[in-house]
Amino acid sequence: MNSSRIMAASGLEVAASRADNRRMRTLRWSSLAILLLAVGAPGASEITVYRCVDAKGVVSLQDEPCPAGQTGSQRSMTRPQDPPARASAPPPAPADDEPPEAAPALPPPPAGPLFAPPPLFQCTDYDGDVRYSEDYDPNRRCVPLSVLGYDVRGSAQGAATCRWVSESCLQLDDASACRQFKARLEVARSNALHAFSDTAAFRKSEVTRLERIIRDSCP
Repeated sequence: MNSSRIMAASGLEVAASRADNRRMRTLRWSSLAILLLAVGAPGASEITVYRCVDAKGVVSLQDEPCPAGQTGSQRSMTRPQDPPARASAPPPAPADDEPPEAAPALPPPPAGPLFAPPPLFQCTDYDGDVRYSEDYDPNRRCVPLSVLGYDVRGSAQGAATCRWVSESCLQLDDASACRQFKARLEVARSNALHAFSDTAAFRKSEVTRLERIIRDSCP
């Protein structure tokens, strides 16, 4: 009874082993076929696969005939053709974004002759600071002696004394005046963009005035 069970179990093991061997051979054939299809010559239409068994029963799959002393078989396979290259899609058209807002240009010069720009004065104070004024304004004022560097310590009269000083104001030539008016226009435009409601009208009128000066007087 035990011998029958052992023989039946052995038969099942042998059958399972044979089935496993068949599955392994199938997998090996498929794996090698896939490998040879990947590395085969691009123009080949068929591929031959050789199954070789050496004296110890070791099975090997290769793309060359079996060496002497080994038994083997071969199988021919058709190499699939690569599909035609797909035409690449054209690049997407750029979005119709609005171009960045350009900085406002200076007003174009007039077609006729230019007029002389309004007078513009460069005024320099005793400290060397420079400012520009459309009016002749030397800013005459009385400055305490201590501010001017005089030693008035211990003298009440000296501490209360001041000296009248004036800035040096010189009128610019037309080219220099135009450069300054253009610089003023840039500042006026910035001020108009950030003006409060109570100053917006004045800021805009200043931009208009400077644009007119540059249009009529500056090349």
